[in-house]
Amino acid sequence: MKQFFTVLKFELGNYFHKKSFIISTIIISLVMIIGLSLPNFIDMSSILPIGNKGEAKVEDLIEEDKTNFAIYDENNIIHNKGELKTYFPNSYWKVVKNKDELDKLVENKDVEAGFNVKNPTEYDYVVQNTKFNDENKYIFDELLQKEYRKNKITSEGIDFNKVDAIYNTQIASNVEILGKDSANNYFYAYILIFVIYMMILMYGQLIAMGITAEKSNRAIEVLVTSTNTNNLIFGKVIAGAIASILQVGVIMSSVLIAYKVNSKAWNGILDNLFKIPPELIATFAIFGILGYLFYSFIFGALGALVSKTEDIGSSVGPIMMIFIVVFMISIFGLTNGDSTLIKVCSYIPFASPMTMIVRVATGAVTSVEFIISALILIVSTVLAGIGGAKIYRMATLMYGNPIKLKNALKWLKSEK
Repeated sequence: MKQFFTVLKFELGNYFHKKSFIISTIIISLVMIIGLSLPNFIDMSSILPIGNKGEAKVEDLIEEDKTNFAIYDENNIIHNKGELKTYFPNSYWKVVKNKDELDKLVENKDVEAGFNVKNPTEYDYVVQNTKFNDENKYIFDELLQKEYRKNKITSEGIDFNKVDAIYNTQIASNVEILGKDSANNYFYAYILIFVIYMMILMYGQLIAMGITAEKSNRAIEVLVTSTNTNNLIFGKVIAGAIASILQVGVIMSSVLIAYKVNSKAWNGILDNLFKIPPELIATFAIFGILGYLFYSFIFGALGALVSKTEDIGSSVGPIMMIFIVVFMISIFGLTNGDSTLIKVCSYIPFASPMTMIVRVATGAVTSVEFIISALILIVSTVLAGIGGAKIYRMATLMYGNPIKLKNALKWLKSEK
């Protein structure tokens, strides 16, 4: 046990003395703090809810801020041109006398677009260049449809305003959630899954590279002969886990503190972002840490199979492919946490660290299923640690060409 703590202390020292570790933590934290402090220094009224102040600003908009349109309505289909501004807020409309004038305004870019109304159910939409997200045509469709219905209904001697009021009756509804709020949990689950993905991806490869570097400079020969390999690999992996948790903790703490200080400037727009349900946090803590340890043991063993850092990519390639596939399954599974694929994956150690978060977020898991999945992951993590230590011990003293994973697995089988 003394050897384990010696290794743990040494590896933690390596992490905390690395300039890259310290600088990256500080930079990310500063970026988040500065980003959350922006409303205090920059006018962000266009994206932040500011109530009455926002309404006053809209009324005070000058002509240059308005969108210019042109319309040619030869038969006066739209009797009240004021309706145009109702459907197109913050706009200025120029009524032209012929089609040529309309085209000329568009060509000279004096207006953003023009509308040539031919009859109550047909018009030409004139633009210089089309845009991917151009909604003007759809808005004008709605306007012309309303005008057509109004004229038809009125011609039948019926009060259009009464009919319109009936068709546009607002229905009041209240959502009573008896289980989980999957809509809000979707965002929380996405964030937590992504954090696990980045932690395993970054620190798993760092562990593999560290072991390969020790092997390449022969330092590992001294370590293996003087220290139990179980203590070595467990010390390295757990040190990486502590370092990653501390780094993420520092970054998240800076985010929480910065938002608390600047919450008034944000007008509460990000409040829900920091209201992650306790059950999701607990799932992230249990499955996230266990998943990190599980993959880290595997990365450590794979790092010992090669003697050069440039060969690491080929060694960890298969596990990386599995990991990325699991990540994609989890992200797409957020829309259907009760699917058979997500249920099956939540019991597979390679996938459960992410897919169990999906199931908890969508309320598609029972307490018994949660416990069973956690126990499977715990046992698998311990076995991965023991197996990884054996591969580590056998592979670290073998140099030359990269050792194939299937040969390493044969060694494990023969040792049994």
